[in-house]
Amino acid sequence: MYFWRDKYFKSLKDVAAEARGIPEWSDYAAFCDEYERGLRGEAFTILERFICSLERAPFTDRRRFVSWLLRQADGREGRHMLGPHPLRVRIIEPTLLEWIVVEPECSEPHLWLGGYEHLKHAIELAPDDELAKRKLIILILRRVGLASHELPVWYLGNANEDLAVLREAEVLLQGLPSEDDRRQLAAKIGEKRKLIQEYLGQR
Repeated sequence: MYFWRDKYFKSLKDVAAEARGIPEWSDYAAFCDEYERGLRGEAFTILERFICSLERAPFTDRRRFVSWLLRQADGREGRHMLGPHPLRVRIIEPTLLEWIVVEPECSEPHLWLGGYEHLKHAIELAPDDELAKRKLIILILRRVGLASHELPVWYLGNANEDLAVLREAEVLLQGLPSEDDRRQLAAKIGEKRKLIQEYLGQR
């Protein structure tokens, strides 16, 4: 029925089924149900009611929902539909920022806030966090990819600094349990390094 977005709507359906198990999240489950049916207006009316209720809830309740939702959404097709803009700016982001103040030794909010500094800090707080390591490696590859996409004409950034962060990514690889992941990501790191080294050798 939904053609190329089938997986997006399956994510909504699956997460709705999980949310129905928590009575306080029934409106979120209903939002996912209506969105999955294509009733966007009705879905966002329900979501507004859920957000208003959760905004008044204690931090622990908001943290519980945000942690659950972000773990549910991570890696799924259509994850942006699970945490649309109103939910993100009024619940998810404020709760994560409050979380790092309330529990400064907890790595999880840094994991979900993302970005280089937050992911680095997440790994400092939880050195065995495989998900944080994988996210940081992918972030580094994306950043270097953006800086090098105009090669061989020019480099958009500091090539030597990017060689250093690629070395950092290689160290992080050792903490990944999947041999396939390590091999694939190592190959991508090698490709980026070769591009940069060729560029520096031509200067």
